[in-house]
Amino acid sequence: MRRERAPAIWIFIAMDCTSFGVLFLVFMYERMGQVALFDEASHLLNAPLGFFNACVLITSSWLVAWANIVGREGRFDEARRLMLAGMAVASIFLIVKVIEYYMKLSVGITVKTNAFFLFYYALTGVHLMHYLGGMVILAILAQGPSPYLPAAEAKASYLRWLEGGSLYWHMVDLLWIFIFSILYLIGAR
Repeated sequence: MRRERAPAIWIFIAMDCTSFGVLFLVFMYERMGQVALFDEASHLLNAPLGFFNACVLITSSWLVAWANIVGREGRFDEARRLMLAGMAVASIFLIVKVIEYYMKLSVGITVKTNAFFLFYYALTGVHLMHYLGGMVILAILAQGPSPYLPAAEAKASYLRWLEGGSLYWHMVDLLWIFIFSILYLIGAR
C-alpha cells in the first residue's frame, strides 16, 4: 500500500511555527531593551516546573509517536491505548500550568505587571490553546478508524489523520521547549 503524505499539516505547522517565531523575535527584541527587568522577572518563574512540563510533553510525544508506528503496522487497538496514555501523561501539563498560573496570579503577577509577564502570559496562553486543540485531536485519534467507512478506506483515512495529528502534537511539544528556553532559562542564575 502506498503511504500518502499529509502536506496540509506541514503547511499549517510551517505557518504556525513562523507565527511563533515572530513572537519569539519580538520577545528577544524587547528583552534587549530591558535586560535587567526581563532577567529579574524571569527569576519569578519556577524553572523546575517548566522543565517538568517539558519532560511531560516529551514523554507524551514519545507515546504518540509510538502510537503512529504501531498504527502503521495495523495494530489499531494498541495505537488507541498508546494515544490514550499520551493524553493521560499530557494532562499533567495542564495541571502544572494551572498551578503555575495560580501561583503568579495569587501574588498579583498579571499581564500588567511588566513587559516580561505580558509576553509570559501571551506565549504560554497561546501555547495552551494549541495544547488544548492537540488534546482534542488526540481524543479523536484515540477512537481508532471510523466504523462508518469500508475497512480499507477507514484504515487509510485513519493513518493519514494519525500522522497529521501526531505531527501537530510534536509541534506543540517543540513550541514548549522554545517557550521554556526563552522564558525560564535565558537570564537564569
